[in-house]
Amino acid sequence: MEVDEIIPVPDDPYPEPDDCRLWIGNIDLKITEYTILKLLQKYGGLKRFDFIYHKSGPDKGKSRGYCFCSYSNKEEAAMAMKKIHGKFAMSKKLIVKWAHADPVNEVRKSQNSKSKDVVETSDTSINSKIKEIEAKLLVMEKTKKDFSTSPNLEAIPGSSPLSAINMTKSKTSQNSQPYTKSHKYSSSKS
Repeated sequence: MEVDEIIPVPDDPYPEPDDCRLWIGNIDLKITEYTILKLLQKYGGLKRFDFIYHKSGPDKGKSRGYCFCSYSNKEEAAMAMKKIHGKFAMSKKLIVKWAHADPVNEVRKSQNSKSKDVVETSDTSINSKIKEIEAKLLVMEKTKKDFSTSPNLEAIPGSSPLSAINMTKSKTSQNSQPYTKSHKYSSSKS
């Protein structure tokens, strides 16, 4: 399942259902309304265009990253969808969907079109996964001694000269006197 199949179409501000209406999402926030409008006009006559902005909060007046548009006819809308979907605009890949399509039917259509590919590749993908796991197990078996622990302790905890206990003992033996700061001033009396 691709990322754009997961992204739901937000509520359309235009309440009337329109079979020529598209949702364009994943728009880079640096792209202006004018730029998107000019891009969409290349593929036919627009009846309506709604570039969505934040209405409140800290991002008030900034783009929400999507818009809606209605074309004069369904052929123009389909052509725009085909040409724009997946194209990069600045740093993001645009996603175009029908604004008023039933999300359940859209998912079923995409699953049905891919089901033939899944049946053919499922056997090969399962076999390849099994082979990958077997290869990992072999590598683990070969490097087993590198990761095994010995039940016999070679050193008693705290016996190392670098252990924290030994470090505090050595510091106290070196500095039996507290630190004092002495200043020598030369005073010249005239």
